[in-house]
Amino acid sequence: MNKFKIELGHLPHKNLSPNARLHHMMLYKAKREAKEEAFVIAKRQGVPVKPYHRVHITITYVSKDKRRRDMDNLMAATKAYIDGIVAANVLEDDSVFNVSYSLYYEAGDKDNTIIEIEEIE
Repeated sequence: MNKFKIELGHLPHKNLSPNARLHHMMLYKAKREAKEEAFVIAKRQGVPVKPYHRVHITITYVSKDKRRRDMDNLMAATKAYIDGIVAANVLEDDSVFNVSYSLYYEAGDKDNTIIEIEEIE
């Protein structure tokens, strides 16, 4: 089974949260920047020769503070980063037929979002 992992080095940007209530152009900008960031990180690491078809994605959010966060908001804020990984051709698409998820949240020394992609049969 093939695996691919990227680390953002931060939590998803607060403007990507469904609770942000941004003007649509500011939201568009935040999504575009997140997608581009994940695209560049994935390309820099080297993407698979052939995009993965069916995958399980494990996302671990690491926070240096003890604020309470909703996992569903974190997941929604991560969508643009996943779209960037798809655009980089790591996986074919992120439809419900091809992707399953596991989400974790833990305390750490610095903020980070770790996205691990494992190809499944």
